[in-house]
Amino acid sequence: MVVCKTCLSTVIILFLLVAFFSTPSEGKIYLDVYGKSFKKITIGIPYFKSVSAEKSSREMNDVLNKDLDFSGFFIVAPHTLFDKELTDEGIDKKDIQFGKWRSLGVEILCKGTVHQQNGEIVFEGYVYDTLDGSLLLAKRYKTQQTEWRKIIHKFADDIIQILTGEKGIMSSRIIFVSGGRYTKEIYTADIDGHNVQRITRYRSITILPSISPNGKYLAYTSYKEGKPNLFIMNLENNTEIYAERGEGMKFGTSWRGSTLLYSHTVGRKSTIYALDVEKKNKTVIISKDGIFTSPSFSPDGSKMIFVSDMHGGPQIFITDLSTGAIKRLTYAGNYNTSPTFSPKGDLIAFVCSVEGTFEICTMNADGSNQRVLTSGTMNDSPQFSPCGRYILYTSQKGGKHTINLMLINGENKRSLTFTEGSEEQPKFIP
Repeated sequence: MVVCKTCLSTVIILFLLVAFFSTPSEGKIYLDVYGKSFKKITIGIPYFKSVSAEKSSREMNDVLNKDLDFSGFFIVAPHTLFDKELTDEGIDKKDIQFGKWRSLGVEILCKGTVHQQNGEIVFEGYVYDTLDGSLLLAKRYKTQQTEWRKIIHKFADDIIQILTGEKGIMSSRIIFVSGGRYTKEIYTADIDGHNVQRITRYRSITILPSISPNGKYLAYTSYKEGKPNLFIMNLENNTEIYAERGEGMKFGTSWRGSTLLYSHTVGRKSTIYALDVEKKNKTVIISKDGIFTSPSFSPDGSKMIFVSDMHGGPQIFITDLSTGAIKRLTYAGNYNTSPTFSPKGDLIAFVCSVEGTFEICTMNADGSNQRVLTSGTMNDSPQFSPCGRYILYTSQKGGKHTINLMLINGENKRSLTFTEGSEEQPKFIP
């Protein structure tokens, strides 16, 4: 079973009508989203033109509106602002009244056409700057009729890329755990809640899913055999290729290439291993008395962060994998856990205890500039998006876990729902 590649294969970009005027890093960046705060862009998205698929056209328009609002970077102008003259105008630059759009506060204008061809949906999207009328993006997308949501997500990601310099997350899928107190299973889903797929059916407690960067391997811990064993599944053929069945707790948390970092605790002794799944080679990174858990690679693979109680309560440490030198990163409070690196390696997200609650925090890779991003509840399992601009995490309210998403500055918090169960431990699928 392939859970992260097949979603891309169904979407075919027919051709590029107008290329980006320059690469994102060289072009004009309309929105710098890495600051502590930023001003959102107001975007107008009138209903798409359609010859024979008006219902699909309205639905596609609605999804794009939701995608761009969900991103946290835009204020989507409501359709009630647009009079008939604006909604009836064409999609070519010569037909657009940019001054009138600007008078409504619209800074970026998005237009589209939808038609059916040989039983497939064809969507053409256009993005203009209303200040000077420049065409920022024009693309044609083609897909099966049942897969139309994917091309709209792709268009939303392309809009975000042209305006911010980096691709969006609306085409992303996540993996997570859902269930109740006695049964938890692993699921995948689109970030917008659609296309939910159940991966495990063990009728047991199965937790901590983590997929390798190439999307081929899934590591998880399961009680399906009566105790917490670590398993690795090949997702291409749905076969189990590795199992750690020794005594104690085994948790795999971080991949680099085909190598999984995992911790194994028996009694008071803990060991952190690096397991190369393809070479069948297991290396001991740390083995000592006490708690040594939650290991995570730095993006370049030269360092590893982890949690240990070597100085009392659980704190976060970093080790240089070439020298073995260890440095403590957290000193504030007596409980800091669940560290994970951002894709760029400049930030670490983690969980800290603040006045009786557990909050999601970030700090620089050297432990400086620690910031608390959540407030007033029980939060856990932070994970960065592939672009590094978002953090997925779990919150517990009223005994039920929910998955949430926020920008790395703590803004634009959104609750996500995929199943009817308690949902937790989310990660983006590479």
